[in-house]
Amino acid sequence: MAFEKLTNNLKGLTDNGQKYAKVTAEYYKLSLFKNGMRGLVSAANLALRATFGLLALLFLSIGLAIIIGDALDSASKGYFIVGGIYIVIFLLVFLFAGKPLERMLLTKYSKMAFSDDSFKETPSAGASMPIKNKIDESI
Repeated sequence: MAFEKLTNNLKGLTDNGQKYAKVTAEYYKLSLFKNGMRGLVSAANLALRATFGLLALLFLSIGLAIIIGDALDSASKGYFIVGGIYIVIFLLVFLFAGKPLERMLLTKYSKMAFSDDSFKETPSAGASMPIKNKIDESI
């Protein structure tokens, strides 16, 4: 009789272990999907903003170059001056913005990825309870 109880307990433990593995796999699939979609939406949003921002910058740059060119009585001088301004800005960003930009992005996306409410309760907490309850009931 004790051998039967032990066999039933081991069988129940094996079944619950398999259920736990399935639930955990499904949980991580859903979590991966959610984070992937969050990244995709974020990238699409960034691409849309960047496109319209660059279009606005292009037209503002052309307008500024025309204004400078009219003031200097040479359109090409206006375009060269605006181009030179962009080269100086590029060099400043290239030289000084690497580490602060990396730090800012890591901080922002770490908070977004790791402070999610769905990670506070993992399936291991909920899935281990039926195994323990089943073992306690059989004893």
